[in-house]
Amino acid sequence: MAHREQYLNKIILLLLLVSMLPACKNSPVSMGRVVMSDIRLKQKLGFLYLKGVPFTGKTYELYDNGDTAKTICYKNGKEDGLTRWWHPNKQLAQERFFVNGWKQGLHKGWWPNGKIQFEYHFVNDEYEGEVREWFNNGKVSRVFHYAAGHEAGSQKMWWEDGKIRANYVIVNGEKFGLFGQKLCVNDIKG
Repeated sequence: MAHREQYLNKIILLLLLVSMLPACKNSPVSMGRVVMSDIRLKQKLGFLYLKGVPFTGKTYELYDNGDTAKTICYKNGKEDGLTRWWHPNKQLAQERFFVNGWKQGLHKGWWPNGKIQFEYHFVNDEYEGEVREWFNNGKVSRVFHYAAGHEAGSQKMWWEDGKIRANYVIVNGEKFGLFGQKLCVNDIKG
């Protein structure tokens, strides 16, 4: 008999919790998931608002076929947390992380064929460390280095065929080496 009473108490507790879910969904702590096309959402001065209140929760966008195109996390109206984009073929396109609206950590992107497209490192919304980009054939297109958002140290770029396009070093703000600039020639006939 005691086992049956425990079972009934658990069911009653579960029903109470379920009945409270709608109230939690609309609390100011988290507003849940909202489709980005919702007319109640408004962007203003770098903040996202839902019905006039800075939005906390996750927005999403869908492709016409119903597949997820993008999800963005917000806290107090600013991007905060993991943001993801998908290509129409369901291949993950990008993963980016934000803290209080600022880019942080490793940001990655992929071509529709699944090959890596970029890896960027951010600290307080500025490039920091190594930044890499690839062509959709998998060959490296760019490897740059940054300190506090500014180019620093070795910088290299390649053409899609693998030939070097630029290869220079930044020392105390000055560039030394091959910058990858094209020479302009006037072809005047006359």
